[in-house]
Amino acid sequence: MNNIVTIQQAETLSDELRDGSVLDIIRRAVESFGEGLGFMTALGYSGIVLLHHILQVKPDIEAHFIDTGFHFPETLAFLERLREEWKVNFVVVRPTMTREELTERMGPEPWRVNADLCCHHMKVEPLLRVIHDKAAWLSAIRRDQSATRAGVDVVELDGRGVLKINPLAYWTSEQVWEYIRKHNLPYHPLHDEGFPSIGCLPCTAPVQPGEHERSGRWNSMPKLECGLHLHARKAKSRSKH
Repeated sequence: MNNIVTIQQAETLSDELRDGSVLDIIRRAVESFGEGLGFMTALGYSGIVLLHHILQVKPDIEAHFIDTGFHFPETLAFLERLREEWKVNFVVVRPTMTREELTERMGPEPWRVNADLCCHHMKVEPLLRVIHDKAAWLSAIRRDQSATRAGVDVVELDGRGVLKINPLAYWTSEQVWEYIRKHNLPYHPLHDEGFPSIGCLPCTAPVQPGEHERSGRWNSMPKLECGLHLHARKAKSRSKH
């Protein structure tokens, strides 16, 4: 498969893979892109399930993790646990601007001054430095996570022209947790404390019963995404058959 992919080609590939298993989708991706295939994770429970599948197909995959400088201590400790126990080849990407430089420029609580700008400096900037180093990226996003992700498909060309492969797109939260229990997988300890989605410490809160899992991100702010996932407009709407 060529590295330059049109929206129509991405949708055709998505049609071919949509009913395949997660392992089938990953195998196809590895066959198509080899070392040009990347994986980025924030270590949430969906990311752990996808990583468990990936390691069965390509155990030396580069798992990119963006260290914003604002993570929960539990997040960084969990990364080291996976590095040690699962032998994950983590590539830790850090922003060019340090936390100290950001707070000097924007104040002690930059996320309150301008959450979008804070995310841009600490998440999007490091992403943009590496995103085009790979021909395609595996992602653990799911349609049921939030309204902003409800239209994602198994394969899509995102708003930056990057080919994204989402093997768990049609999985539900319940299916992911069932897989974790079945295989006795480790998961982020804050999930047991009411945090189904975990980002930077200042902008992540527990979720109340009945709320969607990303409602605790940027709580009380008019913001649903950090800017890492930029979804492109589809050529036509798709749904799983």
